[in-house]
Order: sequence, then C-alpha cells, then structure tokens
Amino acid sequence: MSKKSKGWAAIVYGRTYHLDFRLITLPHDFTTPEINWASQHIIATTQQARKLVDSPRWSLFKNDHYLVVGVTCMVKDLIGDPVKDNQGRPLYVFVGYVTQAPQQIQNLPAYSENCLDNFKILYQEIEQVWLVKNYEQDSRYPSRSQYYPINFCNRAIPKGRRSLIASENQELPTLNQELNQQLNQPSQNPDKIYLWQSSTPQNSLLWQTSAQSPAAIATCLNIQGKALNNSPFLNQSSTQVEQFQIIDRVASQGKYRASDSTNIVDIADAAPNRSYTSLSQKISYRAKEDIDLTLQQAAKMAIASQELINNLSDWHQSRENEPEESEQSDPAAKDPEFGFKTKKSNSPESEQDWF
Repeated sequence: MSKKSKGWAAIVYGRTYHLDFRLITLPHDFTTPEINWASQHIIATTQQARKLVDSPRWSLFKNDHYLVVGVTCMVKDLIGDPVKDNQGRPLYVFVGYVTQAPQQIQNLPAYSENCLDNFKILYQEIEQVWLVKNYEQDSRYPSRSQYYPINFCNRAIPKGRRSLIASENQELPTLNQELNQQLNQPSQNPDKIYLWQSSTPQNSLLWQTSAQSPAAIATCLNIQGKALNNSPFLNQSSTQVEQFQIIDRVASQGKYRASDSTNIVDIADAAPNRSYTSLSQKISYRAKEDIDLTLQQAAKMAIASQELINNLSDWHQSRENEPEESEQSDPAAKDPEFGFKTKKSNSPESEQDWF
C-alpha cells in the first residue's frame, strides 16, 4: 500500500535583481535526477515569455514519485506590483508546489485562470534573496523547502506560510475516466502533442484529471498562441485552436528529439555527446565553449601584440643606427611644428613640400 502524501513543498524558479534565472527553492528531498526532471518542465513553460502578460500558464507534471503543480506568469500578475531587474526588464516567474506519493492526493490548488491567490505566498522565496550578489552562497545553492499539509482555497490567502496549514483535507472530484483515457502519456504517443482549446471549464477538467491520472503525465494549460512544440508537455491547451487536435512534437528548427519525458540524467554522469542532456548542462557546455574561444582569441592577440612590439623595437633600433647627418641636413626633423618633412632639390628655386 502506498503512503499518503505528507503535504506540499515549495518549488520556485525565477530571476532576482542582480542574478539570472535559476532555481530559487526546491523540496529538501530532491536529488539530481528530480532536479533535472523538474527543470526541463519548468523551463519549457517559459517559452514565448512575451505572451505571459495577463495570461498565466498552469502546468502539472508527475512521475512515479512526485507531482508538481504551478503557474508561470509575470511577477506583476502574481503579486500586483511591477517588478524589474537591474536592467529595467519586467520579470516572469514559476511558482509551484510538490507533493509525494501523488496517487494519494487529497487536495490541490484548483485551476482558476488569472486568480493566483494560492501561489502568491511563494514569491516570498524570491524576496528573501532579491539582492543577493553572485559571490554570495545563496546565489549558488537553492533553499530547501519542507512538506506541509496545505488547505488550498479560492479565497485570498493572508500573509504568512502558517495561514496555509490545513485543519482538514479536501477530497477531489471522482476521476473522469473517459477524459483520462484521452490524455497522452509518455508510454503512449511520445512524438505527439494532444492539444485542446483553452477555456476555463476545459482547463479545469484537464487539470483535475491530469492530477489524478495513475500514470506519469505532463500537462500545460492556457497557452496564448501556438503550442509549446519543443517541450515535454504531451497535453496542452491553447487559444489558437478551436477543437481537439493531435500535432507533431517536433520543433520547426529540427533541434528537438522526442523522448520519454520521465527519462532523467544524472549531472555527474553526463557528457556532451550523451543523447539526453539537461538544459543546465547545455548552458554549461556552451559557456565552456565560449570561454575556450575567448581564451584562444586572447592568446592570438597576445602573440600579435608581442610581434608588433618586437617590430617596433627593431624599427627603433634601426633608426638609432642611421647616420646623424641626415637629420642635421633636414631642419624639419628638429622642428616640432612641422607636420611633414621637406625635400630640397638641387635647385633652390624649385624647392617644394612633399608628404
């Protein structure tokens, strides 16, 4: 018999004032495989970030051990105040919750489109490290969250994490078996995306059914415009479609290889030529390549500079060895006001300037 969930832990990904996007908070029991698994889903929700304004994306993804639910949105849509980084750019964020043993879910935050009350409190995780600099420890390591029982609701949540502690659990509606059979799973059609029209009733039904699915699943809802083709989300809802569609899960650039979204890679064992590579690894490899190229260019510049210095030294030495009488015969060589020297012809009458 599987154990019941111990509650929900915070998971937050975003940018702070000085530092670039990174995982800010993770559940205390997440190791490298769980981090890789969660990261690829979270980062995929940030595609087409310009379309997040006033349109939060709701995402839900689960494997055999964890269920993650969250929203990706502009910070202004989350807390009501505009927030910008040190470059003056408006910021977006992913804030969510993680629970263990997802087959025993007692309650979860209901899909509510633009009402993000259940998630507002999570922005405190970013506020605590808002001014961290890159040389501080908090810039390198995310904080670790604990699991608490939470009573999610649709009303505004008072400040303070303790206000979320539940006195009793809320039961979910009965699983919609018909819709559950229509959801795409990694073991079913990993090369296809099942795409529904984005509407509040449809999204709410997809949200609840995905949460209760006994199999691994990944669902992203309320996407404005085209589907997120290059992503692990096999179930999506978009404003661009009017009826259910099945589309290819291949990016137009041809860079994406469809694979089981539950297939995860340990960072310690990864290599550049591995088929499955996490986004953080790809960024690391690209940065290393850029650094190596910069060092190569710097070395070439250093060699060229040294050659130039040597040439100037040789030229200066040869000038010092020239007969002094040439300078004495030319008054312009001793006169700093001359912009060029003059050459005298054999005839005084035909004297003229030359460059």
